Amino acid sequence: MADGGSRRHPPNKRLTWERLQRGWSRDELVNQIAESMRAHGDGESGLTAHTVRRWESGERWPEPRFRKHLVLIFDLPASELGLLTSEEREFQPQEVTVPGGVLDAMVSAELRRLLMSEGTGFGRQQFLRAAVAVGLSPLLASVGVGEADAARHSRGHARDPRAVESYANATAAQRALYWTTLAETMWDAALGHLRLGLTLLGQTTTSREGDDPLAAAVAETALLAARIAFFDLGNPTVATRCFEQAESTVDYAGDHALAAAIAAHRAFVPGFAGDGVAAQRHLDVAQAHARFGGGPNLRAWLHCVTAEVHARTGQGESSRERIRQAEHALGTNGTDPDWLDFFSPARLASFAGNAELLAGRHEVAARWLDRSLAQLDPQADKQRAVVLLDLAAAHAPTDAVHAASFAHRACDMLSDRPYGAAVERIPAVQQALAGTPAGVELVERTRALRLPAVAVD
Repeated sequence: MADGGSRRHPPNKRLTWERLQRGWSRDELVNQIAESMRAHGDGESGLTAHTVRRWESGERWPEPRFRKHLVLIFDLPASELGLLTSEEREFQPQEVTVPGGVLDAMVSAELRRLLMSEGTGFGRQQFLRAAVAVGLSPLLASVGVGEADAARHSRGHARDPRAVESYANATAAQRALYWTTLAETMWDAALGHLRLGLTLLGQTTTSREGDDPLAAAVAETALLAARIAFFDLGNPTVATRCFEQAESTVDYAGDHALAAAIAAHRAFVPGFAGDGVAAQRHLDVAQAHARFGGGPNLRAWLHCVTAEVHARTGQGESSRERIRQAEHALGTNGTDPDWLDFFSPARLASFAGNAELLAGRHEVAARWLDRSLAQLDPQADKQRAVVLLDLAAAHAPTDAVHAASFAHRACDMLSDRPYGAAVERIPAVQQALAGTPAGVELVERTRALRLPAVAVD
């Protein structure tokens, strides 16, 4: 075995990635292995976090007894955890290409279940190709997008860099269009682009070593689709399916910052439902990845997401502390990715205002929200509607007329461009204004506001 900083093996990025995807520190992985060994009667491990670090850096190779339990606790084959030596990999069977028509005939309900569970009989790359070939990727099978027919005729081809660049450029264009395009129109475009990206991935060879720019662009597209489904269209079920697709695809990209953003966005779903435990699991994954990628805005945004989740799950003091940490994070070093266009100091102020509002500190909330409203980008109409409704709720206890004026400004915006995250705020404002003439008028005004349905056919 190697000593000190000498490296005898390549860094095991797969093992590191799978650990981070579960939000585990190296100490937590040590505990998981020790618990698994005791449960299987294999004695005490004697393992330390320092040894795990050496496994991940390539300074040391896991002993067979530890490899066994790594496979057990991650529920993945050794080949997908980077635990096979070059000699051992030579015994891996060659992938067999099955004609599309034959594969279609094989897809019974049981096979569909096995494919969707990514069982040990199928490697993830084989799963991805088979899923695209018969329309069974986690998203496409769940929401009925349809089959990716082109993948039937061309599997494992070398990737054309021009096609990757074109796809990534279209992804960036959709990212920009999101802020000014109607949600239902944007949903159809994002879903079609996601289908195209999954087809391209299925047609070409995808490395399990990460750093795949096409996979990164597809994962970003899946994240955009999830954001539209959840924040714009108010459909957490479809959003979850899109998040799952984003998570499985970013696995091929090896992009820690994007993985952190996907996990943190997914925390909103249980967080908005009041399930703090489930939300925290996703937040732990996000924080684990953020240690390896992203800059000050990503770190600040993660603190803000945690603040909102904590505020919605009765952890008021923790929420306020997270806002303070977000302010501090903005002054740290690092480079943020181009796709991080959904956060700014103005958004931090809106997160802070909402957290204070949920805690019942209306005056403090109004100050934060006034700051946010003054700083928001002119194109940020979606967030502006949210801030206006939060301001209405903040002023409702002391000035119903003033509160109603904010609410009506928001309704003017939402009547032209519905946004689920804003519409979700309306009942709280109505309740705060209940029994007042302004409240009665607001109920009538908002009665016609409806979100478009998510179309997946």
